[in-house]
Amino acid sequence: MDLLPKVYRTEGDVVDFDPSKIKQSLEKETGMNEEKSNLITELVVRRIISSGMQFLSGPHIREIVCSVLSEQHFEEERKLYTRIGMPLMDYEQILKESKNTNPEKIHYWAANQISHEYSLLRILNDAESRAHLYGDIHIHKLKFFDLRPLSQTWDPRMILKNGLPPYTNHHEVGSSDPALNLRYAVKHLVQWLGMTQGEFSGEQGYNFINTFLAPYARGLSYDDVKKEIRDLIIDINQLSFLIPQEKPITSISFSPTILEGLRKYPAIGPNGAKNGTYDDYDKECLMIFNIASEIFAKGLERGKPLRNPIHIVYFKNRWLDDFKEEYNKVWTEVRKTSFPYIVNLDSEWLENEIAKRYESKDLHNFGTLQNISCNLPRYAYISTNEDTFFETLREKMSLCFEIFRKKSKVIKERLSSGVLPICSRLTKSQYPIFSLENQNFAFNLTGLNECVKYITNEDLHESSQSLEFGERILEEMKKMCRENSEQDQKNYIIQESFSEKVLHRFAKLDMKHFPNKINLSLEEGKLRYINSTKFKSGINKDIFTKLELQGRFHKKIKNGRLLEQISLNEYLDLFQTDANFNAFLKKVGKHTNIACLKFEI
Repeated sequence: MDLLPKVYRTEGDVVDFDPSKIKQSLEKETGMNEEKSNLITELVVRRIISSGMQFLSGPHIREIVCSVLSEQHFEEERKLYTRIGMPLMDYEQILKESKNTNPEKIHYWAANQISHEYSLLRILNDAESRAHLYGDIHIHKLKFFDLRPLSQTWDPRMILKNGLPPYTNHHEVGSSDPALNLRYAVKHLVQWLGMTQGEFSGEQGYNFINTFLAPYARGLSYDDVKKEIRDLIIDINQLSFLIPQEKPITSISFSPTILEGLRKYPAIGPNGAKNGTYDDYDKECLMIFNIASEIFAKGLERGKPLRNPIHIVYFKNRWLDDFKEEYNKVWTEVRKTSFPYIVNLDSEWLENEIAKRYESKDLHNFGTLQNISCNLPRYAYISTNEDTFFETLREKMSLCFEIFRKKSKVIKERLSSGVLPICSRLTKSQYPIFSLENQNFAFNLTGLNECVKYITNEDLHESSQSLEFGERILEEMKKMCRENSEQDQKNYIIQESFSEKVLHRFAKLDMKHFPNKINLSLEEGKLRYINSTKFKSGINKDIFTKLELQGRFHKKIKNGRLLEQISLNEYLDLFQTDANFNAFLKKVGKHTNIACLKFEI
């Protein structure tokens, strides 16, 4: 009687059991020497014989080998030899219980599980993986860590100047010459977002889209331009149906006039030709600004609001006077939907930061390669005083810097190998479509208020001492970002966390691991930390006092992103008319350093 069972192969065959295959794979995959691989192989064979099994599969053999490796204390080798996948029940459950899904999304979910495990087991070390799993930090989009950058803001001129696709050697797709008119310019910009969605895990968009489309609107009627801009917005919205795996997040931003820093640049117009400078196109820029506000305010059919793309509107105090009627259309949209993001270019640094991005003669695509959320309240719980808190903060940030470096390295490898086929190309003018040098690495702030409350026994807003301690925390984080940026020649920044999931996850884990230290008030009836630098809700302070104090944090963050949310229902008397909105924003621009506002209904 043969003591060794038959083996089912994944490729579709049944073969005799061959112990030498185990030995060879151990040496190849884990780097074991011959003596150790012989020992493990012998122990595995003994176990299989003693079990009396008649048939085995490749995955089953690997499970047995991993079990023996653990028993013999070869933990690193076990990690390298692990087969990644998922339990059958998990897959069957998603098939049975998923709603509003499709076959592609289910396939996508299953693949994501494998990528998630791969990053934890193969790319990150034990300390980094544990920090994420335990909740000291949260590595966003971990399922894409080994394959994709996070987000990107594209320079529309790359498409308008070069056509679609904007690179050479595109044997796999047909090409289109630079757009002949506004209709094709819009079409190309939308198609580009669809083409690149598979190479990014987060938001994509275009800044000052009406500035760059203005030359194409010259000579066209209001109705003709409106038709094309509506197509731009609706077609971007419909990308979620064309890309079934995961709903893409997109944004487009508008200003009522040409930004001063963009006026001097050659204007790209029909056929990709230079046609004066953008300084010549204020009228067309304003027309598109108006049209976009009307379209976003109207929404989709049957009154459904337009949530995607995100509508970003820039303002300056001077513009609020010069373009009153135009901004009134934005306030109409705010009252109906509350969706626009209102960005304050009068904040001390913001316009300069934006202008710098376009100083180069080259096109400027920029984004975020990776972001990691820091669980600030937990660092307070595991510290004994302010000094040990800052030691813990530095330790956790140092861990994050190592993770950021690994992300940079792995994406550099993917670009070199062509795994990111679009991002790895050069434009027809030999400019990199995706440049690692133009990417941020972002620390996301979570729970600054709870962190400060635990250490000082006061919420951020309750005293000058607690507010100043919050500022000290940001200063320390900024200092570490600045030092490591200089050392690594990378751009490390601090920003708000835009993930509700992380606020809940950190609070839930801390409630489990630190039940005697956590002191959470339910925010909106949910167990969650307060986001970034925000104050707790319902505090007894005048709205402008709150904004002035929050502006201190916005100023410190600068090239990161912070968003201040204002409830229209809570301050009804301030926003009854368009004039109220204008007066409110003038005061924000003149007396605070708030960078971005979003109103809530």
